[in-house]
Amino acid sequence: MRLFAIFCSFIITCVCFRPSFALPGQKDGVPGSASSDPIATVGKIDIHVQPHGVTVEISVSTQFAPQGVRLINPDRLVFDFPGFALRGTSRRIPVDRGPVQEVRAALFQADPPVTRIVVASRQPLNFDLKLVGAAVVIEIAFPDADPAPADSIVPPPVEKKHGTPPSEPQGQPAPPIAVSSTGSRPGAYSMLAKSKALQLADLQALQDKAASGDPEALTMLALAYHAGVLLKQNDSEAIRLLHKAADQHFMAAEESLGIFSEKGVGMSQPTPAEALEWYKRAAQQGSLDAATNIALMYADGIGIPKDPAQAITWFRQAAEKGESTAQYNLGLIYARGEAIAPDAKEAIRWLTAAADQDVVPAAMDLAALYMRPLPGMAADRDQAVHYYEKAADLGSARAEAILGNIFAQGTQGKPDYDQAVKWYRKAAAQGDREGQFGLGVCHKLGLDVPVDLEEARRLFTAAADQGQPGAQYDLAAMYEEGKGAPADATLALHYYQLAADQGLPNAQFGLGRLLARNRESRSDRVAAYKWLMLAQVKESSTFLSDLGKSMSAEEIAEAEREVDNWRLGHRVDRR
Repeated sequence: MRLFAIFCSFIITCVCFRPSFALPGQKDGVPGSASSDPIATVGKIDIHVQPHGVTVEISVSTQFAPQGVRLINPDRLVFDFPGFALRGTSRRIPVDRGPVQEVRAALFQADPPVTRIVVASRQPLNFDLKLVGAAVVIEIAFPDADPAPADSIVPPPVEKKHGTPPSEPQGQPAPPIAVSSTGSRPGAYSMLAKSKALQLADLQALQDKAASGDPEALTMLALAYHAGVLLKQNDSEAIRLLHKAADQHFMAAEESLGIFSEKGVGMSQPTPAEALEWYKRAAQQGSLDAATNIALMYADGIGIPKDPAQAITWFRQAAEKGESTAQYNLGLIYARGEAIAPDAKEAIRWLTAAADQDVVPAAMDLAALYMRPLPGMAADRDQAVHYYEKAADLGSARAEAILGNIFAQGTQGKPDYDQAVKWYRKAAAQGDREGQFGLGVCHKLGLDVPVDLEEARRLFTAAADQGQPGAQYDLAAMYEEGKGAPADATLALHYYQLAADQGLPNAQFGLGRLLARNRESRSDRVAAYKWLMLAQVKESSTFLSDLGKSMSAEEIAEAEREVDNWRLGHRVDRR
């Protein structure tokens, strides 16, 4: 199946996309479960963002090809892994590029385990799924009408050195290559877009011009062969033509050969060293995209030695010339203190430059910085709201939900539920789980909207099915109490379990309390004791004391081992 070879094989910048720097990272651990050990696990999830698509790479302990389902209202792709537990806690990875909003991973069912991966989007998407070693790779192309610029790629963290970070990159990086404005010279992606728009009537003239040796025509024809729109796809021919154009020092051809080499397009395997050389040739002619790609390669260290100093040098060259991807990455490096001393002023400078060019993740991270400032800067709620609103205006549902939280919590003032409902409603309309949960709470409590428990339940269900733990807990309580929903102990247990597995203390207590009612079942007694111990709420001790009277010493020891196993599997590395 080759649904997206046109887009997904042609990649300018493809690196691991990480959540905003203000969000703590997660560390995979031993899976925790209320039942026996799972037969398989879903582990690391990497998001590779390209200008015209997104690739989701899911590491699994046992090779498995999930069946993908495309759902609407809201639009999303859903991939279930039956028999697979999720290593670590649930994850929510913001993307906010093109129509793709975020990727979520959660334990949808605990016993037997089912892990669910959801790709949330603003419109219907197609996908291509394949197995690559011990990974499931899902390739998603952006529709032609909504291409995403290459302006939001986040590099993987640059390796930190022990001891005091230097004020400037250490080592002896290669002398900088001057990067100048490209002027009217076309780049690889602008030419790819033109090649896809070619009409049949244009083809003969293009072929004739290419036959005469014109480098622009050679490059255009090569990319037409790659795209396979008017011509049968032929990457070998595309490479031959690109080499003829590159021999004439045509910048877009050099960029394209760098892309092909980095990703192994039309080749038996990627050749990163060759990609680096092609990118450097294009950068010498003024390609800011190529300079940024070089920086990303040095930051990533895949196929070439990782070199943080070189990455910073190349990012800076491109950033100072106005390249938004480089500006964003440079801002993150200063904010995170990666291979260079943290510098709040420089972080703000470069994130602002990228945000002002409508880079959504930059606006989000900048807003987060103003809410939770670095040492040396002051919190500024107004600036945070400004940049969250900017991201929201650019289509970020996550920004809308965060704005809802800001106004609902009344940060630095009284809660403004009118504004909170406004933003929650916008986010919920895009299918954002935090917006659905926030709006559901407003309907449940009557915060600037009439109390409407049925609407609250509908919103909680939508958010819970996307892994939102608060919604799962509130939904469980509704089913347990029969308020806003028919009383249903089975559904109450189901949703308590989902939220408890994500570490919500009240849900752990609720689950333990319900399980403790079935004193005839050894497994329920052990599980109840485990969850009540994990909950650590003040009510737990009374229930634990009472439950312990009906349990043997062996059962209590088993429950305590399960507590240790759960905690081990849900540790978060906050370094």
